[in-house]
Amino acid sequence: MKLFDVGDLVTIMVHSPIYPLMSDRNSFGIIKAKARLLYVHDWETEEVLKEFWAYDVVVEGHTYQNVPEETLKKFEEEK
Repeated sequence: MKLFDVGDLVTIMVHSPIYPLMSDRNSFGIIKAKARLLYVHDWETEEVLKEFWAYDVVVEGHTYQNVPEETLKKFEEEK
């Protein structure tokens, strides 16, 4: 199931080892393109197949391609 749409503002969980170049712990990005289904996995212990989605995300003028959905969180303004 896709969680984000083009234009959504997201925060990137930079503790992920695949993003060592991001220095700011509060990196924000904008979803640039529709989600792509990377692969589907059958855990054989669940009745539902697990889908893994990725997005292109623009952060500080740089486009990161195939950013896993699991590393993104929808930005919610603090009140």
